[in-house]
Amino acid sequence: MKELDFDRDIVPLRDRMFRYAQSLLLCAAEAEDVVHDLLERFWRERLCVRSDVGSFVMTAVRNRCYDSLRRREADRRRGEAAACRTDRFAAEDAERWEARELVRRAMACLPERQRETLHLKDIEGVPTCEIARMLGCDEAQVRVILSRARHGLREALKKWMDDERTTKTD
Repeated sequence: MKELDFDRDIVPLRDRMFRYAQSLLLCAAEAEDVVHDLLERFWRERLCVRSDVGSFVMTAVRNRCYDSLRRREADRRRGEAAACRTDRFAAEDAERWEARELVRRAMACLPERQRETLHLKDIEGVPTCEIARMLGCDEAQVRVILSRARHGLREALKKWMDDERTTKTD
């Protein structure tokens, strides 16, 4: 398609293309973008349409508008899903933060050796044999210390949670 053909066949359809796009998209700015993109594409690709140019161009407008509507709907759904996830994760993060804080406070109540051993094993993931070397005792002793620390932690957490429940029901 030469410049004369483009000016003669496609440019006069620009207003019709815009009105059709606007009727489909219900947004003048978006319709303008669609028409501009199509005109640019027709020019760049030097289309050679031998049959009815008008129906070809209007079909291209319709297809581009439908693509735009699908993209808009997909964006809306992604936005809603992201907002839903954000709300859910925010609530879960708050609950996790409260739980972590409760565990930290409960661990602070443990004797130093139990707190240190529990931290090394359950939080840092250090093997029992390595903890035994660090503390200067055998592995059986480390397991006893861990058992007592976990029991003390469980009791402290249970007590605080029971206190919290009774406070909420009063």
